[in-house]
Amino acid sequence: MDATSPWELNPVLQQSRLLLLAQTAVDVRNKAFSEANREEGDTSWGIGCKAHERFGHALGKLSESGKHPWLSVHRDGLSFMPHIEGIAVRVYRGPADRPSQRHLDAARIEHNRRSEPRQMAFSFMGQATEPDGPWFWMMAVETDVEGRALRAVFFQANEAGGTRNAWEAPVERLSDAPAQASTPAPAPGDKPAPGDKPAPGDKPAPGDKPARPARPRAASPAKGALVPREGRPLFQAQTPPLVSQPS
Repeated sequence: MDATSPWELNPVLQQSRLLLLAQTAVDVRNKAFSEANREEGDTSWGIGCKAHERFGHALGKLSESGKHPWLSVHRDGLSFMPHIEGIAVRVYRGPADRPSQRHLDAARIEHNRRSEPRQMAFSFMGQATEPDGPWFWMMAVETDVEGRALRAVFFQANEAGGTRNAWEAPVERLSDAPAQASTPAPAPGDKPAPGDKPAPGDKPAPGDKPARPARPRAASPAKGALVPREGRPLFQAQTPPLVSQPS
């Protein structure tokens, strides 16, 4: 059975919103690891802690910017959880198909905290329960052996550790960025350096004088040759061999 997209299950989980969360998590983590100095004692554990705090800080800035009114962040000490219009999304580092019990417990506690008032208000109504539910929304940031983020996957999980409806966000990684040219293009008005040749197809700018073609240099005449004004040797001087005379 094919997985159902998150926005098909819940309209508030729009693709652009999920992509913003995923790209922020990947960017923050990979930047933290790119700044690490292993020779000075930085370890994956310490870098991971820094990435965790920076991710929470980045989410807070996004939420407070006013550009994303759908985003809110619930913090409890060092732990935090983003919400998309009230839908909690547990973010963690690890495989998407095997969420740890610690993350499942955190998702369950947050789910109960958000739904408890509603359950008390409508406890007299017979609400249909989802099979094997409740199901929590989670985002797994999968990494390589060094700890750098490779991909971000959204999926649903229940208390028993079952997973379903996984969707991988198409994020960009630092290693995927195109390499920039080592020599920047000259700014408008810059003059070419001496010896530079125009690229094939380049046209001179308005007002520029066409460069004069270089004259071919004549070959240096042989030693002893007579050279006229035109620069061409007339003949090669012959030096007779020395003949020793008998004494």
